[in-house]
Amino acid sequence: MRWRSDDFSVRYDVLFPLYAQLPPRVGYALAARQASFFARKKQDERAAIRNQMQACLPEATESQLDGWLGDYFRMVEQEALDTWYLQHRPIADIVALQGFEVVQEALAQGKRVLLTGGHFGRFWFAGSAMRALGYTTGTITRDGGDENIHGLHPAEYRFRLFKLQRLQQALGGPFLVEGNDLRPLYRALDNHLIALIFDVPYTQAHTGNVTVPFFGSTIGLPAGIYRIAKKMEAVVAPFYMRDRGNGQVVAEFSALLDPNDYNEQAMMCQLASQLEARIKESPGHWWLWPALPLLQRDNNNESGRF
Repeated sequence: MRWRSDDFSVRYDVLFPLYAQLPPRVGYALAARQASFFARKKQDERAAIRNQMQACLPEATESQLDGWLGDYFRMVEQEALDTWYLQHRPIADIVALQGFEVVQEALAQGKRVLLTGGHFGRFWFAGSAMRALGYTTGTITRDGGDENIHGLHPAEYRFRLFKLQRLQQALGGPFLVEGNDLRPLYRALDNHLIALIFDVPYTQAHTGNVTVPFFGSTIGLPAGIYRIAKKMEAVVAPFYMRDRGNGQVVAEFSALLDPNDYNEQAMMCQLASQLEARIKESPGHWWLWPALPLLQRDNNNESGRF
């Protein structure tokens, strides 16, 4: 006899909703404790991430690699729990902004602003902190379609739709589905911050990448962020998340980048350099370790999307 549906998940249907009833410090501590249990079910993923870390950081000891892997899987569990805490009051208990004044000044001067980063840390929480200050944020997402086109487990697909809904509620800006008409994105820049974070590249080859140095080799990055900023006369605000422990994070903003001061190669090199520096500080907080081979693959012809 079956007692639960195919899309039932202990994590999503029991544990995280339960943790979210607790103060954030306690909830995130419990999420961190369960990380090693769920990580043991992902031995192939663990091995792949470890290999990529070792290749990029060859001086790392076994102990350091173990620590970074622990950081990575704690981040995965805590980021999932973020979905329930996105509208926590006060949000300052969880996330702080550092250097956001550069964005505020640009907006006060009537400039359009694109936010960007390299899938580093629990970055969605920056949007919640900005909303608390009165700034709404939109983005382009791969999720949100009516069909599970990526073949996710039913529980994971259901969770992603729930997360997308919570993000839209918390951030307050338009969420556009990747591959659709971009004209609404251009219009949205007049009223909202727009976050374009580069994601796992497509499996198929596309044009539009630029090749940039990365950890002693090269990767292909899509230059869409540069092209949109150039076309819309917007400035680019890179930000990266720093984990403060106990579930708390801080969004650290770098200096604004004006596309008129760069060509697309130079701007993407600048962003890749910033990302590499952050990864070296906290290797376990970069989401795209499993996708690094795709970023490195045939990087003159491939594209993901900012």
